[in-house]
Amino acid sequence: MEKKRVFKMAIMALLLFAFIAVPAVSQAGNAAEGEKLVHGRPVANCVACHHFPGIVMPSTIAPDLVDLMNNLYAEKDREKLRQIITDANKFFPDTMMPSYGKGKLLLSKEEKSLSPEEQKKLVDKRIDDIVEYLYSLKKK
Repeated sequence: MEKKRVFKMAIMALLLFAFIAVPAVSQAGNAAEGEKLVHGRPVANCVACHHFPGIVMPSTIAPDLVDLMNNLYAEKDREKLRQIITDANKFFPDTMMPSYGKGKLLLSKEEKSLSPEEQKKLVDKRIDDIVEYLYSLKKK
């Protein structure tokens, strides 16, 4: 009888782990965190070149991302947009846009002391957050 109880407890623990861990792995980025990064100085600082809602003196150096999101990027383009943010030069060789996935631009001074694996994981998460924020700009 005790073995059955232990077995049931093990199954319950596995199920609980699955419900907690799986969404964390497959979950998209966080739009609110992405907005902080996009507006943040010196983090991503996308507002230095791109137009975003709520910016008092919007820049006109680079394309208006609100227009791009509404007129160019569909849901099926999410991975392409992520790749552009990761390495813009791959898509636009003459761009001045930084390649956020290649350097340490999305890391604070303290975070640059993390292991390369931890840095990559953090940068990847932040790029996902930025992509999620950009998709939140689309008119519903």
